[in-house]
Amino acid sequence: MEGKKTKGKQKIDIKKVEKNVDRMVTFSKRRNGIYNKLSQLSILCGADVGCLIYSGSGKPFTFGSPSFDVVAQRFLHGNHHAGAINGEGCSSSSMIVDAHKKVKVDKFCQDINNMYETAHAPSLPVKSDASSKVDPKDDEEAKQLLQRFEEYYEELCEAADARSRGRYDASASSSFPPHG
Repeated sequence: MEGKKTKGKQKIDIKKVEKNVDRMVTFSKRRNGIYNKLSQLSILCGADVGCLIYSGSGKPFTFGSPSFDVVAQRFLHGNHHAGAINGEGCSSSSMIVDAHKKVKVDKFCQDINNMYETAHAPSLPVKSDASSKVDPKDDEEAKQLLQRFEEYYEELCEAADARSRGRYDASASSSFPPHG
């Protein structure tokens, strides 16, 4: 009987990855793993989840079910719909529509994250016959989206701090209109 050809799954020390390229790969893989777990939590338990992650270079990445905007607005305004937890008060057609919206929003968030990563990735040599061009409008949209996420992040931090101190007033919070 021969020894194993690969090391298999190894336990690693949890410390900062030193090499920048390795750190970016680790971040990407673990971020996708977190998105998977959040999606499973949402599907299995019917929970609304929202996650905002800033990479080491300051790039925002979001995941939300039904969407990050909906979860952030719900948190900021204190809108808690208890009937939806047990599926009460929701028709099957509205649940199907919500599921379809969730898939589209998740795809959109993933596309935005990929576009942002691509736009800010280290430059690699490109063949001179490259046929794809980047639309400058996409970069402007990404900048606007980044600014919106950063504003949400600041407001979420303020609201979380106020809630932890018992001074949170949902009606006075959020200058953001519901996004939809």
